[in-house]
Amino acid sequence: MEKITTLLVSLMLFGLSTSFNIINKKPANALEGAWELETLNGAELPHRAVLTIQSPYAFYTEFDVDKKEFVGSQGGMIEIIANRINYTTEFNTWSAAEVGKKTEMVAELKGNKVTMKFDGNTVVFSRVDPGVGDLAGSWRITDRMRNGEMQATQLGARKTIKMITGSRFQWAAFNPETKQFSGTGGGSVTLENGKYTEHIEFFSRNPDRVGADLTFNYEVNGNKWTHSGLSSAGDPIKEIWTKQ
Repeated sequence: MEKITTLLVSLMLFGLSTSFNIINKKPANALEGAWELETLNGAELPHRAVLTIQSPYAFYTEFDVDKKEFVGSQGGMIEIIANRINYTTEFNTWSAAEVGKKTEMVAELKGNKVTMKFDGNTVVFSRVDPGVGDLAGSWRITDRMRNGEMQATQLGARKTIKMITGSRFQWAAFNPETKQFSGTGGGSVTLENGKYTEHIEFFSRNPDRVGADLTFNYEVNGNKWTHSGLSSAGDPIKEIWTKQ
């Protein structure tokens, strides 16, 4: 069990080869975006596994779209320095005991593949997208409409973070201080003519939502993203997310 937990933590941690050195502790843009697991110790998993990195966060999730099964997810803050990666777990559905754990490892990036070796294990991911687009980044909800008025969200230890790459999205709600996990969902995303459409591929709270499409209006001003439209229940929503 300990070895499996270590693997799940380590899957989040990726660095660059020495030819991609990072200066002044800045995130490695070459690693940002979405990645799909190819093999673990030369074998494929029986379901999909996707890693998304948009500084300063990284999420890793396993799921099966056909079975509408959410297998598990974890995420946290990531810092990349040269070929070393420092990762702090902020939520982990497999093991809440991992929350708060700091891990350092080394990895190698070649072309559109990243290979990670640790404790005798070898994990290979292939690139899905490079994390470029109007909404690419990690965002935290800071304002939402209540009773027809925009109101600031009280920021505390509990977080709702939404990560968007060039083609994928994932949100997660969690409290790293109490180690409480509230939920996550994600899938593919498209942006066109001010419209933002999510195609849900996993949802920890309700598997019946898998396969649904949700379309919203979006507008970006600086580090603020205004998100508006109708919720899955048909209720009007308007939110402001701030880039982290």
